[in-house]
Amino acid sequence: MLRSVLVLWLLFIASLAWAEDTRFSTLLASKFQSMACTNCHDFFEKSRKGRAFGTHKGRTPAECTDCHDSSTTGFKDEDEWFARSGLFTSGMSSQKTCQAVMAAQQAQFKSKSLLARQLEKHLLEDPRVQWAIEGATPQSGQLPEGKRATGLVPGGVAEWKAHVLAWIKGGMTCD
Repeated sequence: MLRSVLVLWLLFIASLAWAEDTRFSTLLASKFQSMACTNCHDFFEKSRKGRAFGTHKGRTPAECTDCHDSSTTGFKDEDEWFARSGLFTSGMSSQKTCQAVMAAQQAQFKSKSLLARQLEKHLLEDPRVQWAIEGATPQSGQLPEGKRATGLVPGGVAEWKAHVLAWIKGGMTCD
């Protein structure tokens, strides 16, 4: 009897640990706040001193590929270099960051399975995301003129994939 109670207790503790391992706040929030992510997502945000208002002021989107070409970024389609405006997450709490991610995917209009597929595709296959992850591609963090970005998402692509999939399979909750 005591052994059964002990086994049940251990299973209960393990399930709590697993539940913790699927939380956005535990797995992904700090990664979404890395400089490689926020520099791109803040690009068009004047209140966050985005680069469109500083070092890249006055440049048009057509000029992006003058510097950010395929040999630098590794992107098949050079014109997909930057993130859309209005998707910033810098300085947000983990819950607000997660909610911003879900809002960008228009989660409220999608089934959980469709949302999961779209999040997996974007977070695991999008070349812009891959560029920001430490060691994900040969061009990860590469900038024009031989420069390298600082603040890439740490842990490498295997850890990133494991954390993204754990969060998605855990229900994509924003806690």
